[in-house]
Amino acid sequence: MKKSTASRVGSKRDPRSDRKHGKRSTAGFSVRELGSTTWPDFERVVEKHNGVWGGCWCVAFHLKRSEEKQWTRKHRALKEKLVRANQSHAALVYDGADIVCWCQFGPPVELPGRMSGYGKLHEALPDWRITCFFVDRDHRREGVAKASLEGALRIIAAKGGGTVDGYPIDTRGKPYSSSFLWGGTEAMFAKLGFRPLGAIGTSKWMMRKAVPNRTS
Repeated sequence: MKKSTASRVGSKRDPRSDRKHGKRSTAGFSVRELGSTTWPDFERVVEKHNGVWGGCWCVAFHLKRSEEKQWTRKHRALKEKLVRANQSHAALVYDGADIVCWCQFGPPVELPGRMSGYGKLHEALPDWRITCFFVDRDHRREGVAKASLEGALRIIAAKGGGTVDGYPIDTRGKPYSSSFLWGGTEAMFAKLGFRPLGAIGTSKWMMRKAVPNRTS
């Protein structure tokens, strides 16, 4: 029987220590996959943030450069269309009934945008791409980005596993606003077993991990 892609996020940290340092334990959060049943929750949090990143609705990686003008000001409709057709995936972190973070992932055929880095590094395409994260402004610095990445990897494993690439930022020694860390951080990916393939910018890396098949 196929395992459920919904899961609880565990934590070994002492909740009292989290409160002392202004952080919450992630033990109370849960992870669900984006789909038709979770679309209303996703829609609600995106609307709360005015469409996210100037109205992106998390579709930038779904579009090739040649398609961007076609979907100008229609990102919401495109996102809903893709989600309901099971062509857009994300690990959604919930705090009760509300989504507080997500990690978008999918195969390259679903996320064909911004792939020039592969040609520069002479790398073969992966089975899956982890393209972006978004954290609700009321839940930043609570560890929810890491929870969403862990959730995405579990869902990918349940879908058959394979090679997974991410595009995080190396923040060491550099000040970054959390609102600009949409690719996640290099340290977070490294902690979860991703290895660097090479730099694709002044501070951005391409990193890869092999995820085993967990369908049985």
